[in-house]
Amino acid sequence: VDLCKVKLDRADKLIGGLSGEKKRWASTIRRLENDYRFLPGDVLISAGAVSYLGAFVGEYRKDIIAKWKEHINAYNIPLSPDASVVSTLGDAVQIRKWNVCGLPTDELSVENGIIMNRARRWPLLIDPQEQASSFIKKLGGSMFEDGIKIAKLTDKNFARVMENAIRMGRWVLIESVQEALDPMLDPILGKHVFVEAGVKSIRLGDTTIPWVDTFRLYMSSKLPNPHYAPELQVKITLLNFTITPSGLEDQMLNMVVAKEQPDLQVKKVGLIKQMAKAKNQLQDIEDAILDLLKSSEGDILADEQLIQTLDNSKKTSKEISEQLREAEVVEKEIDVGRSKYKPVAVRASVLYFCIADLAKIDPMYQYSLEWFSKLFERAIANSKPSSEIEGRLLNLNNHFTLSLYENVCRSLFEIHKLLFSLLLTVRILIGQDKIDPQNWRFLVAGGPPKKTMQNPCGSWLKPNVWRGIVALSDLPTFEGFELSFMDAKSKGTMRTIAEHEQPHKVKLPKRWNERLTAFQKIMIIKIMRPDKMTGAIQNFIMGENVTGKAFVEPPPFDLIKSYNASRAQTPLVFVLSSGADPAKLLYDFAESKGMRETLRAISLGQGQGPKAERFIVDAAKKGTWVLLQNCHLAISWLPTLEKICEDLKDQDVDPNFRLWLTSLPSPKFPVSILQNGIKMTNEPPKGLRANLRGSFLTFSDEELTNCSKPKEFQMLLYGLCFFHANVLARREYGPLGWNIPYAFTQGDLDVSVAHLREFLDMYEDIPYNVLNYLIYDINYGGRVTDDKDRRTLQHILQGFMAPTTLRQGHAFSSSGRYVSPEPGNLQHYLKHISNLPLVPMPEAFGMHANAEITSANAATATLFRTILELLPREAVGSGKSREEQIYDQAENILKQVPAAFNMKEITRKYPLRLEESMNTVLAQETMRYNKLINVMRSTLQELMKALKGYVVMSGQLEAMANSLYDNLVPELWETVGFKSLMPLASWTQDLINRCSFFSKWIAEGIPSVFWISGFFFPQAFLTGAKQNFARKFKKAIDGVSFNFKILHQKPSDIKEGPSDGCYIEGLFIEGAQWDEKACSISNSRPKELFTKMAPIWLLPEFERKVPSTGVYRCPVYKVLTRSGTLSTTGHSTNFILWVEIPSKDPETKWIKAGVALFTALKYVVD
Repeated sequence: VDLCKVKLDRADKLIGGLSGEKKRWASTIRRLENDYRFLPGDVLISAGAVSYLGAFVGEYRKDIIAKWKEHINAYNIPLSPDASVVSTLGDAVQIRKWNVCGLPTDELSVENGIIMNRARRWPLLIDPQEQASSFIKKLGGSMFEDGIKIAKLTDKNFARVMENAIRMGRWVLIESVQEALDPMLDPILGKHVFVEAGVKSIRLGDTTIPWVDTFRLYMSSKLPNPHYAPELQVKITLLNFTITPSGLEDQMLNMVVAKEQPDLQVKKVGLIKQMAKAKNQLQDIEDAILDLLKSSEGDILADEQLIQTLDNSKKTSKEISEQLREAEVVEKEIDVGRSKYKPVAVRASVLYFCIADLAKIDPMYQYSLEWFSKLFERAIANSKPSSEIEGRLLNLNNHFTLSLYENVCRSLFEIHKLLFSLLLTVRILIGQDKIDPQNWRFLVAGGPPKKTMQNPCGSWLKPNVWRGIVALSDLPTFEGFELSFMDAKSKGTMRTIAEHEQPHKVKLPKRWNERLTAFQKIMIIKIMRPDKMTGAIQNFIMGENVTGKAFVEPPPFDLIKSYNASRAQTPLVFVLSSGADPAKLLYDFAESKGMRETLRAISLGQGQGPKAERFIVDAAKKGTWVLLQNCHLAISWLPTLEKICEDLKDQDVDPNFRLWLTSLPSPKFPVSILQNGIKMTNEPPKGLRANLRGSFLTFSDEELTNCSKPKEFQMLLYGLCFFHANVLARREYGPLGWNIPYAFTQGDLDVSVAHLREFLDMYEDIPYNVLNYLIYDINYGGRVTDDKDRRTLQHILQGFMAPTTLRQGHAFSSSGRYVSPEPGNLQHYLKHISNLPLVPMPEAFGMHANAEITSANAATATLFRTILELLPREAVGSGKSREEQIYDQAENILKQVPAAFNMKEITRKYPLRLEESMNTVLAQETMRYNKLINVMRSTLQELMKALKGYVVMSGQLEAMANSLYDNLVPELWETVGFKSLMPLASWTQDLINRCSFFSKWIAEGIPSVFWISGFFFPQAFLTGAKQNFARKFKKAIDGVSFNFKILHQKPSDIKEGPSDGCYIEGLFIEGAQWDEKACSISNSRPKELFTKMAPIWLLPEFERKVPSTGVYRCPVYKVLTRSGTLSTTGHSTNFILWVEIPSKDPETKWIKAGVALFTALKYVVD
């Protein structure tokens, strides 16, 4: 009876205990039955993801899984609708544990954690922000009391660390992996484990090591976009842990809530741990019950342990379930409170990805997430408080955005500061849905028009501008905008914009002025007035609440501020530009800090590495400073420098120690030093006045009078310094200033000054010719490699090193603003220089006012070409995917590609004859075009197949696809094509025009006027014209040269070619214009950068004498860059020939103005 009572009591407890689990287990069984039904498809998706998708970003993973699902459904394989790696392979309890250890909660990171846990091969983590490394260290720390083993492939004891870890069954993390692994890891990667004497073992080199199954290997790389060889990828599981926007938002939210509402954050963290612990307990209870039920034998009611466990588990399970329900309610309340700070987290995430992209512009622009987070924390602490949450959020966002701008700006070159401001503003506004990404891409890259329309304002609207307007009107927001140029009332406003000095301040026609945002208005300015884009961008940035005026006024270089922000373990890096030397600046600063005597400097180069290492070790102990100059010259030693800097973090370093580095931008410079160090840019002064002042600051009063002819010396010295400033500042005008931008230095000026003083002391009469030769041909000319630039340099110097310079008040420019001052002391000269214009007009360099427009256009083109590199490779707007848009573009171009020339027909109709060299020219040109046309056809067809998935998308085809998407000429075509600067749409039209010219030649015979712009190799055409003359008159071709006669007829009016030589057309003149009435070259009209040149008769003559006066010897180039290289034929790839143009002004005027002829512009001219 007693036994029966006990069993009844136990049965009651058993039924009661199991009844608590009944509902949950029944639900679980239904779920498992449902999962079992979909198991084949779900597992297929997960297996594919684990095997193939680890290296890719989240968006690509989603796309490829969606395509896999389509294929699986097409084959009727059972697949759950929401199948994913997380739902199939994820364990909620385990994932919660990972989150506690620092794994970000975004989907990509969770997937990575699952793949890392499930994959058979050891993981290699792409981890530029070091988040995965941190997670693995914390996870390992929870497994082992003393954490996991950390190693690097460069460590001296690396092999011993690996052996001990395998023997002890420990976890190892190999950090800072590059693009190759040590071959000694191959047995570990391949898991070449064997049994020897009953013990699992592995052989590393010559050593056999016992293998313990708890050993784990993890590898991480800080490289943001590494390229691993296929043979390495098959040995590892490659995982992309690059931080995602949602993951970063979550981290930034935690950070801001921890500072603003610490009690909320503490509760949140406590809840996460509590819920993770509770769910673990529930899981353990369930496992224990099932284990006991499974192992129970005989009479279940006789198993007292089972009955007692069930009874206890029921009570515990009930308590835990109640706790979890309460915790989930509290968690929702906490999340509501935290969500108020979400706008700050979103802004921080946007800003981080903005600065992360800067590395694509310059390899030295590297910023770590750790640095960014510390800056964010300081901004939270220092921002203005507010009693209202909305005001506080605004203060946090504004303060942090400005703080980030100022800190990043000190490490940017001047040319990139406005670009950074624009990027910040636009990225923030895109994040707020105030700018359409499609509009942003159009502003940056433009695009071809989808329709053809006649230009209604041909007298003042250039063809390329009209094409841009028509393309703009294809965007939904601008639909019908082109009609503004056809309506009489609106047309006047548009013309005002085209001609106004500040076009961004001119109001658009009412409809568009009210409809368009400030950003959309600058899209119009970009097309119509690219020369005024800098002002328009500044105005746009200042007008936006998210940025403002402070973002167009970069903070000045401040060495003290940078020093104060540094620590002993933080290297300070001067990022150099050509001509910059911050050494003197640092020496003066060291003097002010009392460190000048102990500062040790070394210029790195071959064999200097060990010496530099000794300096650093010694200085770190003594608390002195070390300056390592020109780090870019010691590339092979930089990994050692990186290790030294990392070791400093763990050492007891004297707080006064500082390591200063200088380097030109180099992709080989260690990323960790750049990310964790303090970067500064120090650029030489820019502008005429700044350079002139900088030169005079190197002199003393004694040096100004240290000559036997002090008055003449001082006046010629001023002229020489003005010349030096002039040749430096001319670089700002691009090819108009110099074909090649030369890095003239202070040393060039110092040597020239020494020669000037020496020759004045040596001779009674000043030897101007000798001085001119020494300075232009040797001191400065030694750097000048282009003969056109040498001519320019010579004529510029002749304007300063001349007797006229000794006349007080002699003007160096036509305006009279720049004059030769009377002799005086240093302060006298500095005062005179301070009164010069801050921004010089082009006339100071002998150029036309239009040169300023050319320079501004080039700056705008450079700005947007740089931004184009940062744009995501994805479709925006249009409704079609990026691949579909590229396919349509390829298909459209393929339809336009001209048919290849029939070489047999050409040879038959125009056989090779000695008396007609033009037949040879025709054959050679058409062969070149055939080669280009064939390459275009084959690559377009291959690309279209690759986009459809029929063939492999090779690296070349992918680069070609990117070019088509960006409206650029693919490199595959450029290598076999004609030299051109046109965007793809214009380039395609130009190709059609060129082929039409030769088709007409083939059909109608040798042209009466040759369109020289259509030739691949115009030098061969010119040689052919000379050959015809030489053979006709039986003269040696070496003695034949061209005379040039400018024709008054239009090309269309010329019906017959000349008896000797040839007529050419298709040239454009820059820097001047051809005045037909005066029969002379003359000044350009305002805002008219290029004009068509009249047809020219190239008349061959034998032993012709070149006229010395009355003409300007003008260079002719293929494209506007002017510079070129020497090809295998001995000809330049750009320069074609010299043309003598009649001139009533001295030749030196046009030489200084940079006047030249071109066969092609950046757009097609009708």
